[in-house]
Formats: sequence, structure tokens, C-alpha cells
Amino acid sequence: MSGFNFVGPKDLDNILDPEACKDLPGDELAMVWKEWHKDKEGQLGWVVEGGVGKSVLESARDKNGKFFIVPIFDTPTLNNNGGGVGDVEDCYGTTPANAGYYNLIVQFFPDSHFVVAPLDAYQQNPAEAQPVLSFSVFEDYIDSRNMCLVRADVIAKNLKEEDARKVISMCIKNWEGGGGNDFVDKFNNSPAEFDFDQYLKSAREEWFGMK
Repeated sequence: MSGFNFVGPKDLDNILDPEACKDLPGDELAMVWKEWHKDKEGQLGWVVEGGVGKSVLESARDKNGKFFIVPIFDTPTLNNNGGGVGDVEDCYGTTPANAGYYNLIVQFFPDSHFVVAPLDAYQQNPAEAQPVLSFSVFEDYIDSRNMCLVRADVIAKNLKEEDARKVISMCIKNWEGGGGNDFVDKFNNSPAEFDFDQYLKSAREEWFGMK
């Protein structure tokens, strides 16, 4: 990913007119942001609380917090023969508990951008790994509105927007940390202490708990 060209605007001013937005209350600005992205294929936009965005960026900007991995899980599938009500194993061919997955690697690029690529491709040749997703956490309104605006560009045609949202949500949660969640810190600074099985279990529960 080191040789990629970032897909998406690097500055918020390339998306929103600062003059038009300067007097908007926070709730109206959030609505404008979400509506602007609503029907744009491959472009996602939503809002996070200012403290969350600040924690994410502070953690990512730390020289030892620039990488992480996020799994994408297979969607549960129904067996052809259906199954009894409540009989999950009979009803589903793939369940949340046994769903397969593949890993993505996420790399932070200053000042507020994240790029996501398949881990296996990155391991083979980092310079040629092709991003499937990129997103930015813009902090322009963190002081005046207590919010950060998140913008994502889905690059890979085979990456569903629903899955892209989940990947970004998991990135935000893990880079934010807190609540005993130090996966990002251990992954970057103490890899011998990074318990992948524990992380995978947590990621699986979070992935299938998202709406």
C-alpha cells in the first residue's frame, strides 16, 4: 500500500463549503453530511462524537499505532431444507459461530486517512497490494460542534457497502480503545502479546451484532 494514490478527498473543504456550513447547528450539519452521501454509490458518510474521533486520531497518529487487521466474515446462509424454528444449526448452512472470514490490513496515513487492503496481498508484496477501501476522519468541527465527519470510498467492486461500514466501525472502535480494549496497541507494539484468537472472538461478536 505504500505506493498507492489515496482515493477520496484529503480535505473536508473539497466536499463541504465551509462558508455555507459555518453557521449550521451540529444536528443540521450532520444531516447535510449524511444526505449528501445518501445516494452516492461507493461513497459513505456518517458522524461520530468528537471525543471518539479525537481518540481515534490520537491513537493512529502515535508512531507506534499505524497498523491493524480487521476480518470480514461470510454472511450466514440458509440450508435448502430450511430447518425448525429456533434450530439454528439445522436452519443455517453457515452460522455466525462458524462463518469463514478473511483478513484486511488497515494502515493509517497522516493526517487523518486510513487505507484498507487484503492482508494476504499485503504480505506477498506491500508495494503492490491494492486498496479495497479508504476512509478519513475529519476533525474540522470537533471543537465547534463536538463531532467528526467520517467519509469513506469503497474501491473494490466486490466489497459490499454494508461490509465496508462494518469494517470502518470496527476500525473506529479499536483505534478509539477504552474499556480494556488494547488490541491496536498490542498489535503494533507488543505482537507477542496480541492474542489473535481472543481478538477474532471479539470481532466475530461485534460483526454479527451490527445492524
